[in-house]
Amino acid sequence: MGIYGQDWASYQVHEPDVAGLDFAFVKIAEGLGYINPKWQRQRDHAKRNGLVWGGYYYPHMANSPTVEADYFLGQVAWQPGDLIVLDWEGYDDANQGVPPARQLAYKETWLRYVKGKLPHNPVGMYCNTSYWRGVDTTGWYGDFLWIATAGRRAGDPGIKASWLFHQYTDQPVDTNFCHLGSRADLQAWALSFAAPQPQTKPAADRRRLDEEVR
Repeated sequence: MGIYGQDWASYQVHEPDVAGLDFAFVKIAEGLGYINPKWQRQRDHAKRNGLVWGGYYYPHMANSPTVEADYFLGQVAWQPGDLIVLDWEGYDDANQGVPPARQLAYKETWLRYVKGKLPHNPVGMYCNTSYWRGVDTTGWYGDFLWIATAGRRAGDPGIKASWLFHQYTDQPVDTNFCHLGSRADLQAWALSFAAPQPQTKPAADRRRLDEEVR
């Protein structure tokens, strides 16, 4: 049991094939100067086809995590049920020289800051098992963990921590497994973070209240 999805970036087309998919993650931004030029079309395509959608951010961890978070968050008009992800890895030139302790501190600050900005959306973290075991020391990932491995079957990432998504292959595109039973289950979970709607009193109760006030 479980459902499948993909994550898309500028390497993919504007409207990828969604056959057999129930969710999609789309790269929005990186650092303080890059925006995926396809992200809006990719998001709209996913939502138009009923997929649960999330947007992710790739950091440059020498920068301020709050400044980068604001840059990322400002690109999107976030909606209830949207998932928000920090793509916590750093094998590129912008991050390789950043000490592990600073990378860890960046992750902790970014997740807490973004959750404070968007308390009614699920805010989580993507990382691979190398980062999970070698850089992380707190085991904290916000609202959900999206874990990446290579060479393991879907749904068996090989870690003890509770996870929601497992990226198990990049062939032909990054493909993910969610252990929830259906798209509806994932959507209900994502929407469970939304702010409760204010309840209005029935018309008869409002009339009685008006009479009491008079």
